[in-house]
Amino acid sequence: MKSIADELGVSVTTVARALKGGERISADMVRKVNDTADRLGYVRNLDAVKLRTGQTFVIMAFLSFTSDEEVGDSGSVGLLNGIHQRLAGTEYSVRATPVTMEENGLEELRKVVNGRNADGLILDHTTPDDERVRFLIEEGIPFVTFGRTDMSASHAYFDLDNAFVAYQGTRVLLDRGFHRIALLDADLRYSFTGQRVQGYRTALDEAGLAVDEEMIAHIEMDPILASKASFDLVQKGADAIVCVNELTLLGARAGVRRALGSEAEGFGYSVRSGTNLGAYLGSEVANVYFSRLEAGRMLTEILMKRMAGAPLGECQVIERTRLREG
Repeated sequence: MKSIADELGVSVTTVARALKGGERISADMVRKVNDTADRLGYVRNLDAVKLRTGQTFVIMAFLSFTSDEEVGDSGSVGLLNGIHQRLAGTEYSVRATPVTMEENGLEELRKVVNGRNADGLILDHTTPDDERVRFLIEEGIPFVTFGRTDMSASHAYFDLDNAFVAYQGTRVLLDRGFHRIALLDADLRYSFTGQRVQGYRTALDEAGLAVDEEMIAHIEMDPILASKASFDLVQKGADAIVCVNELTLLGARAGVRRALGSEAEGFGYSVRSGTNLGAYLGSEVANVYFSRLEAGRMLTEILMKRMAGAPLGECQVIERTRLREG
């Protein structure tokens, strides 16, 4: 910065302000400083900035990955891509810590916070009384969750209207003439699962159909378990299944084919998805859609606002899915 200041005959303070966006500096001076910086090859020394400010310029994402190796999981990868896209052009980088569905990553989270290794954190797959969220609230570090908790009033979050998601997936199957619609969903420990059950029940109630508890199955989101569960649901009389994600859809189709053989083509499916997978499966699938890329971008946008000091009311967002036929 001293070299730029000498080149232009101005103070280092003027150069610093111009490079930071031009507060109390004329637009012409901002342009001159930036042009000179480009010509001289100026690159901000983030190591020096970190020492001076205590910032890391790192966002840490604790994302849940399935341990399944049969199919793979596009969900967390899509979120991560969206996070990268939102951070492009900023000085921030993202580091992802994969967490299996069987653990919550609290100990790794403690290490990151205690070591001051990140300026903000992103978590997914929240539970109603999430100990990670409680810990971060107590520590006072900026964070955002993909999903709500019983403590939602005290933290930033981005979430889908999960009751509407399941309602929409059930409603479209009802409109297509299915009447024994099953719900193949995640473990009840997650916040979104209870919300989805509520939406499923509402859709059946509106159609004048009684809710059969045997038509609701909760599993770990794994295609092998989904295949077994869907086979059982067909044996109990299911003629359609509302699937929680793409992994359960693929597993469900395998289980239905095993149970029904050539008659499986008439079976109904809906899926909550961030992809257009249903369009490539060779049968009609109702896709209740919200882009995972957009979800990743939204999570990062909210976190950046929170890190800048925005009030919680501006950092709590719920979006609705749209029906994407395929």
